[in-house]
Amino acid sequence: MITPQGISYCATADNRGFSIIEVIFALSIFAIGILAVSTLAISSVNSNASARRITDATALAEDRLEKLAAMPYDDIVSDQEMVGAYQITWVVVEDDIIVKTKSIAVTVNIPNGWTDTNVTIRHLISKNS
Repeated sequence: MITPQGISYCATADNRGFSIIEVIFALSIFAIGILAVSTLAISSVNSNASARRITDATALAEDRLEKLAAMPYDDIVSDQEMVGAYQITWVVVEDDIIVKTKSIAVTVNIPNGWTDTNVTIRHLISKNS
């Protein structure tokens, strides 16, 4: 049996590293993934800030409503107040739904916020209570 004495050029594994096309392709996939994650992070921060403003406005509205409910019935009148950046407005309507009751609507908004945040809570107070 005769075997060739020269170098064999048959298919062998090439261990020289990555080509520039492979590197560019991998980096582009990585960049797309990073952009998607950064967009998600920005959206999450904005949603958390919006939820914080709504929570603060709701707490202020509930606090004002509790103060109004604790007042004597005849002293409850419509008014407004600024607390920090929040504007609190309460409208009192007597005998609105039922006789001898006052309907109170407390609205809290941020006039100079990123977006208009309005929270309104309504409550009915009886003269007999």
